[in-house]
Amino acid sequence: MDALKDLDLTLLRDLLALGQAGNLSQAARQRGITHPAFGRRIRALEEWAGATLVARGSRRSPLTDEGRKLAAAARQIEAILRNTRAVLAHTPEQTLQTITIAAGRTLSHTLLPQLVADIRDACGDMLWKVKTTSLRPGLEMLRERWADFMLGHAPEGAVPPGMEDLLSCSVGRDALVAVSAPLVSGYPKYAVPQSPSHPLVPYLAYAPGMALGAILDNALPPLGCRDRLFTIYEADLADSIHAMVRQGVGLAWLPLSLIREDLLQGRVVRAGAKAADIEVDVRLYTRQAALEDARTRGVWEAVTEMYDSSLTRS
Repeated sequence: MDALKDLDLTLLRDLLALGQAGNLSQAARQRGITHPAFGRRIRALEEWAGATLVARGSRRSPLTDEGRKLAAAARQIEAILRNTRAVLAHTPEQTLQTITIAAGRTLSHTLLPQLVADIRDACGDMLWKVKTTSLRPGLEMLRERWADFMLGHAPEGAVPPGMEDLLSCSVGRDALVAVSAPLVSGYPKYAVPQSPSHPLVPYLAYAPGMALGAILDNALPPLGCRDRLFTIYEADLADSIHAMVRQGVGLAWLPLSLIREDLLQGRVVRAGAKAADIEVDVRLYTRQAALEDARTRGVWEAVTEMYDSSLTRS
């Protein structure tokens, strides 16, 4: 007998609800049925799958590895059915679910494309609307529900008050690298100051309010070089600072994801030791309240399954 004939799609939705809720009782409430009835439905799905799907008694995740694999497949099935329905109705642009994501200006063309591609593989086609901004305004967009997600570099103390339900998940790593235009010899035109007697170095800075600027404000004092840097240029766009570095105007710390090719081609060179690179966490943010929406919840579940070891409540 074809096993698919015995599968009720309702049971797959139960599994997705359990993965999101974290326990049987809360998942049963979300699904509008009693705890015992929900448990019977999960056992029926396990019988159909021929595998244990629920890690009973686990504090980390309610689903086993097999349960997470089936949940991922369930999301893909839902996406395929949703997109097929849109095609049959001849109005795909009207029926595609919309996800609005605020993203740092640099991340919008470095890390975001790969992240969206990974989510599309898990969730199917959606209409993605990207709003480029800096971290704090992006988090405010989450607060006001003008965006479903925010992608940004994560400095300490970035979360504004009144957002106790903010969730975040690390989705990548980057590094801020001190760089300068090269001299003919290949050495940097401007090097990171190594002592209090080092000549002043022209510094290309991030505008106040930018996450990268906040990260540097915390990281530079321990390096002992901040007093020997004098700011001659300030911008709220890393690409603008990057262009000024290439013009030989000064020293800057730029995201490795942005300048990797220039480093390889020698258009810019390191102005300090590689060991002094400043590691940066890239996080995807959302709010607990936003997960009440099925489309947002599906994306968040896909992301946390790909990066679940980094999930935190901010």
